[in-house]
Amino acid sequence: MKNTILNRAVLTALFFLTCMWSTAHAVEGGRSLYLLGKRGPLAGLIPKPGWYITNDVYHYNADTDQKLPIAGVVAQNVSADALVNLFQLTGITETFLGSGRLAVSVLVPYSHMEVSADASTSYKGANIGIAVSDDVTAFGDPVLATSLGWRHRDGDLFRAWNVYSSLFIPIGSYEEGRLANAGANRWGLDIGTGFTLGNFKKGREFSGVLGMTINGENLDTGYQSGLEAHMELTYKQHLASGLSAGLVGYYNYQLTADSGGPAILGDFKGRVAAVGPEVAYQFEFADRSMGLDLRWYHEIDAKNRVQGDSVFLTLSLPLQKNKKE
Repeated sequence: MKNTILNRAVLTALFFLTCMWSTAHAVEGGRSLYLLGKRGPLAGLIPKPGWYITNDVYHYNADTDQKLPIAGVVAQNVSADALVNLFQLTGITETFLGSGRLAVSVLVPYSHMEVSADASTSYKGANIGIAVSDDVTAFGDPVLATSLGWRHRDGDLFRAWNVYSSLFIPIGSYEEGRLANAGANRWGLDIGTGFTLGNFKKGREFSGVLGMTINGENLDTGYQSGLEAHMELTYKQHLASGLSAGLVGYYNYQLTADSGGPAILGDFKGRVAAVGPEVAYQFEFADRSMGLDLRWYHEIDAKNRVQGDSVFLTLSLPLQKNKKE
């Protein structure tokens, strides 16, 4: 009976994903505040108390032939390329709220972005540009997050889960009318839950995230992005050598349409799905347990957003040394 729990969880999540597919309904700039694919493996695990660093090098290349609202203009045939470093510092506390352990974190993105379009028109119908392009290298919007985590082990079976909230603070580099912006110029709140199911004997892991992003209004353009929901899944095999490999994927869909944009956009809602491989390596260095994780997501079925490929290279490490037995 116990050996079937992991497989049942996989089937349940896949069924939920299939059901959502037909109900999917984009946000300004054609991108979400929540970075799809960021949480990935071990999404439900809150580590032991201490300080931890997670650094992601993220590359995204995508395009679309659809019209997109970007920073006060409507752009057509958009191509985007972004290279972003995401530095995250997390503190796992000794504090419990109820039975959940409290964790806090801050994330700071620094990016180089290049965006081009065949034409762009302001929301008021003026300022038409042909073959326009922009680039920027700057800090993006920082994120403050809190979470509560639980874990339980029953023989070879391991379960961990958490609830989280992430606040996006609109102080990153932004300029109205510029196609490439490191910041989104809108407040945002993402709330959700992460889970991890593991089998120590078989080395299997199934992790996932279910979340919802509440977007604020663009502080300059008055554009109001709609409410979004997102899912991430990971299914992987761990090996005794410290290596592991598996499949990752995500799905984002919009529950409510945007408002405050030009009428040409109509009932503007977006969606996107992605799937790809993942490989990771856990190792010891300087008396610390570290991890490297490489994930590639290939996007499909995008609507009212750019569609392309994203790659994460993640280094995670504790600031404190391993305790000697």
